[in-house]
Amino acid sequence: MSAWLRLAGLCLVLVSLPASAQVVQQLIDERGDGAGHPLRGARGIAVDHRGNVFVAGMISRNVLRIGPDGKIVQVIGPDGDGAGHELREPRSLAVDAKGNLYVGGVGSANVFQVTPDGSKRQILDASGDGRGNALYRPIALAVDGQDNLYVAGAGSQNVLKRTPQGVVTNLIGGGGAGPGQELRRPNGLAVDRHGIVYVVGARSRNGFKIEPSGRITQIIDGKGAGEGKPLQFPNGIEVDGEGNAYVSGNNSGNILKITPAGEIREIMGSQGIEKDVRLGGPTAVALDRDGNVYVARGGPYSVYQVTPQGVITRVLDQLGDGRGHSLKGAGAVEVDAQGDLLVTGTGSHNCFRVVPPGPRRDAIVDAPRAAGAR
Repeated sequence: MSAWLRLAGLCLVLVSLPASAQVVQQLIDERGDGAGHPLRGARGIAVDHRGNVFVAGMISRNVLRIGPDGKIVQVIGPDGDGAGHELREPRSLAVDAKGNLYVGGVGSANVFQVTPDGSKRQILDASGDGRGNALYRPIALAVDGQDNLYVAGAGSQNVLKRTPQGVVTNLIGGGGAGPGQELRRPNGLAVDRHGIVYVVGARSRNGFKIEPSGRITQIIDGKGAGEGKPLQFPNGIEVDGEGNAYVSGNNSGNILKITPAGEIREIMGSQGIEKDVRLGGPTAVALDRDGNVYVARGGPYSVYQVTPQGVITRVLDQLGDGRGHSLKGAGAVEVDAQGDLLVTGTGSHNCFRVVPPGPRRDAIVDAPRAAGAR
């Protein structure tokens, strides 16, 4: 294990775990199911309550399911629902409490529902809510505890809500919270256990909170945490059980925490604490029940854990599982119900499971959620 490093005045510590302290397993590679359905450009990831892992292939235009037994099956392909509604560039996935999978097609401007029995149907298209609020480039999905689906349209500058009964409403548009607080290119989406929706705007360099009452509040802007800790091109957001929001700034190379009281602080920054810990280009952020934050970095290819105490641990790097299966372009991260970390490699066309040291357990997540992707 490398020596612990500290900076005066900061609660930042780097730890590199020895290989024996955790288990890294490649779940799927570019061969996909091995039966003619490859995995190319692995990006979005989701896991259901049965332990099924779903991985979206942006280039292969499909979603593959990896069962708890390791069996791999394609659940939706380029032909979408098979009724003339194609799937192009799937990048974000979400799963509801019933096990329904939701797939956003960025290039096809639509969203599909895939039921546990394999039935597929298009539930949203470019017409959006059908009342003038369109849906273009659905780049981020999230589901709440009542199985309401939320979709961020990067091209239509909005967030749509769809109820299980099929009622679609527009929660926020390009006007954001009002003049000077517009929403441009929403790129990350989350919802907490109270039904409060969080969205970040990559081009507007800000983030919003949308309450069930419809009230919209800007919670962060381009100034970030101030004092040289700005927010530039936010591309992911997550929220914990206490209402703390965590935002990844792709171009500012940092992770910012926003408390319910509005306090903003940087928990991992671009300056790093040694050369190989510089956080250039975070691509996704995820949380576990203990308050640990997981950060994927596109290049060089690494995933870090940041504990509530500020300890930074590199949990995965470009060596992947260390047995010849490398990680290139970490695209998405998620934590399953046993506390295992799931990571997709967009450039290596694969997905890894990282089992942390210590006992595994049940029920990690307070509510289903999904981070955005650049």
